Amino acid sequence: MTTPAGRPPGRKTYTRLAAGRRVPLEYELVSTDLHYNHPMRFELPAANPVVAWYYRYREGSPLRARDWERFSDPRRTTYRAYTVLQDGREDVVDGLLREVDDTGYDRNLDQEWVRFLDRWYSPLRFPVHGLQMLAAYVAQMAPASRITNCAAFQSADELRRVQRIAYRTVQLNTGQLNTGQLSGPPSEREVARRHQAAWEDAEAFQPLRELIERALVAYDWGEAFTVTNLVIKPRIDRLVNQEMAGTLATANGDPILGSIHFSLDEDARWHRAWTTALVRHLIEDTPASAEVVSGWIQKWSPLASRALEAFAGTLAEAPIPLDANAVTARITSDVSRDTDSMLLY
Repeated sequence: MTTPAGRPPGRKTYTRLAAGRRVPLEYELVSTDLHYNHPMRFELPAANPVVAWYYRYREGSPLRARDWERFSDPRRTTYRAYTVLQDGREDVVDGLLREVDDTGYDRNLDQEWVRFLDRWYSPLRFPVHGLQMLAAYVAQMAPASRITNCAAFQSADELRRVQRIAYRTVQLNTGQLNTGQLSGPPSEREVARRHQAAWEDAEAFQPLRELIERALVAYDWGEAFTVTNLVIKPRIDRLVNQEMAGTLATANGDPILGSIHFSLDEDARWHRAWTTALVRHLIEDTPASAEVVSGWIQKWSPLASRALEAFAGTLAEAPIPLDANAVTARITSDVSRDTDSMLLY
């Protein structure tokens, strides 16, 4: 059978997605309406514990929309595009880490700065792992596949950050050994145990640990999304990527750490971009969503502010310190501005 003149082969395959006789974009084809079980389409009975969980914490969430599928990732991220993008970024970071090894970079760092990193930077892989689990939960529970895709890619980005912090930690411990700061090579278990103890016991970490652990049991998917992407991450991403590993590291003669986290902060900026797009879609679709999201922000912000203030205080302990109060005020102002721009859209 011949194809009628003027009609591309396979055009009718995507009729459901076609708009204005336009061939759908790759992003639209691989991201639209992929959740077979929303709303309430499970084959199992409602009494099944898994089904009941979704009905309670997804369909039962006060965060609602008439049309979830109209949300669109501003970057139009597909799996293919994501792997190409991150492969390029990882090549850059790999090059920076090779430079550390090839030039003996760590032997030239101020040892007080190395000790600061060991105490306050290396344990960050624990809270960042918490952020990865939160993003994975949002991906699992989200009512639309485009939201799931964004949150799943965000979860992968957080694993990338965990891995890079861990890799840099190993390099720093090797550098201490080479300069005679350590009498023998510490085992990976010893290093991990020391940093876990800091995460669990150091006073500066405790409000952040409480915040993340409480967020991990916020089971309503909308609340989990809000506390993760509108409360915790905007503060922690700026504090870690921009202030500690950026401004502070550069001031203390460690520009490579700043370059590594500049790449990681590119991930964080996209996380904020898709979050903004989703919140604006929700408010445009269902104006009552603004009040729901605002309520969750108000609920979680006091603890988040304490976490920010407590951990920002560590920046004053660096050999060349930053003003912790100024950092806290700067981040708080930036987060408030971004939140207002979303909710008052």
